[in-house]
Amino acid sequence: MVENLSQQGARIACDGLLAIDQSVRIDVPGINGEMREVRAKVRWRRDSRYGVVFDDTFALGDFARLAARLQAPALLRE
Repeated sequence: MVENLSQQGARIACDGLLAIDQSVRIDVPGINGEMREVRAKVRWRRDSRYGVVFDDTFALGDFARLAARLQAPALLRE
């Protein structure tokens, strides 16, 4: 589960054990609501929480749309 999100990375909670520098894939909603895969690497861990950095950072516009889709989807309806 993604707990905190930025253009460059995220904090995730995971029941599995992840290693530092391990590659992971995170599913996030795309522009039209379809799920898309984001690749990242684990940079830190504390208990069941991990900090990951994305292989490709989000452009500001894409990040703003993703944040709106997650927090206030009504803003994106036409």
